[in-house]
Amino acid sequence: MKNTWMFLAIVTFSVLALIAMRVGAQSVQPTSETYSWSGELVGFDASGRTLTVKSRVVGDQALAELPHFKWGDRIVLTWSGFDTYADAILRAVRHDAAKKWSEPFTFPVEFVAYEAPRQYVTFKFQVPAGSVEPLKSVKPGEWVTAISKHRASNETEAITAVNAYTASVARPSTN
Repeated sequence: MKNTWMFLAIVTFSVLALIAMRVGAQSVQPTSETYSWSGELVGFDASGRTLTVKSRVVGDQALAELPHFKWGDRIVLTWSGFDTYADAILRAVRHDAAKKWSEPFTFPVEFVAYEAPRQYVTFKFQVPAGSVEPLKSVKPGEWVTAISKHRASNETEAITAVNAYTASVARPSTN
């Protein structure tokens, strides 16, 4: 009788472990086409439509890879997020122009710097023409919120809008 219970316990544990591994391996697919993310403004070149921001880094892979990049390197960032909101950088890999990047929360940027002690990465990207005027009033040290496509067909479609950060844009009010 004891052997039967032991056998059932092992089978039950094995089945539960397999189910947990299968569920954990499935990626959560976003239901929205876009997501928002925020960063601290470092600089803005209105004539070149180039925005430089810094955002925090949380992923072990990104923390290990970012120290290897040099200013001006093209890299691809993947954000940690869920559906319509991303919070921090999860992955960073060297940009390969021949490779299509189709993961959600992913787009290419120009690497500027990595602050290891604070775990922040600074990067540049081009903003859409419609975002230039709203960004002119934002000062370095203030925050911006960007809207990005989950699976943009090309780099110019990756970021659809950038505006000054407001709490109502980043998350709904709880009042």
